[in-house]
Amino acid sequence: MNNGDLEVLCCFCGQDSTFSKAIEITIECDKQTKDVQAVYAHSKCLDKVLHKSVPRAFDL
Repeated sequence: MNNGDLEVLCCFCGQDSTFSKAIEITIECDKQTKDVQAVYAHSKCLDKVLHKSVPRAFDL
Protein backbone atom coordinates (compact mmCIF):
# COMPACT_ATOMS: atom_id res chain seq x y z
CA MET A 1 0.00 0.00 0.00
CA ASN A 2 1.35 3.43 -0.86
CA ASN A 3 0.70 6.62 1.14
CA GLY A 4 -1.99 7.78 -1.27
CA ASP A 5 -4.15 4.80 -0.29
CA LEU A 6 -4.02 5.51 3.46
CA GLU A 7 -7.39 6.26 5.02
CA VAL A 8 -7.87 9.60 6.77
CA LEU A 9 -10.92 11.17 8.41
CA CYS A 10 -12.46 14.45 7.37
CA CYS A 11 -12.24 16.85 10.34
CA PHE A 12 -15.58 18.42 9.36
CA CYS A 13 -17.92 15.51 8.59
CA GLY A 14 -16.07 12.59 10.21
CA GLN A 15 -16.31 10.41 7.10
CA ASP A 16 -13.29 8.65 5.66
CA SER A 17 -11.30 9.58 2.59
CA THR A 18 -7.97 8.60 1.13
CA PHE A 19 -4.81 10.59 1.75
CA SER A 20 -4.43 11.33 -1.96
CA LYS A 21 -7.96 12.79 -2.28
CA ALA A 22 -8.06 14.72 1.00
CA ILE A 23 -6.92 18.27 1.63
CA GLU A 24 -4.33 18.54 4.40
CA ILE A 25 -4.87 21.44 6.79
CA THR A 26 -1.90 22.33 8.98
CA ILE A 27 -2.59 24.06 12.29
CA GLU A 28 0.26 25.83 14.07
CA CYS A 29 -0.60 25.08 17.71
CA ASP A 30 2.23 27.03 19.34
CA LYS A 31 3.93 29.90 17.58
CA GLN A 32 7.00 29.79 19.84
CA THR A 33 7.78 26.09 19.47
CA LYS A 34 6.29 25.81 15.96
CA ASP A 35 4.33 22.70 17.05
CA VAL A 36 1.90 21.75 14.30
CA GLN A 37 -0.95 19.33 13.83
CA ALA A 38 -2.28 18.19 10.48
CA VAL A 39 -5.94 17.38 9.92
CA TYR A 40 -7.65 16.31 6.70
CA ALA A 41 -10.83 17.32 4.91
CA HIS A 42 -12.90 16.62 1.84
CA SER A 43 -12.64 19.56 -0.55
CA LYS A 44 -16.45 19.96 -0.57
CA CYS A 45 -16.54 20.07 3.24
CA LEU A 46 -13.81 22.71 3.40
CA ASP A 47 -15.57 24.77 0.74
CA LYS A 48 -18.82 24.55 2.72
CA VAL A 49 -17.31 25.86 5.98
CA LEU A 50 -15.11 28.61 4.53
CA HIS A 51 -16.91 31.93 4.34
CA LYS A 52 -17.53 32.96 0.74
CA SER A 53 -15.43 36.12 1.21
CA VAL A 54 -12.32 34.03 2.01
CA PRO A 55 -10.24 33.87 -1.18
CA ARG A 56 -9.30 30.43 -2.45
CA ALA A 57 -5.92 30.04 -4.10
CA PHE A 58 -7.01 26.67 -5.49
CA ASP A 59 -10.09 25.03 -6.96
CA LEU A 60 -12.25 23.12 -4.48
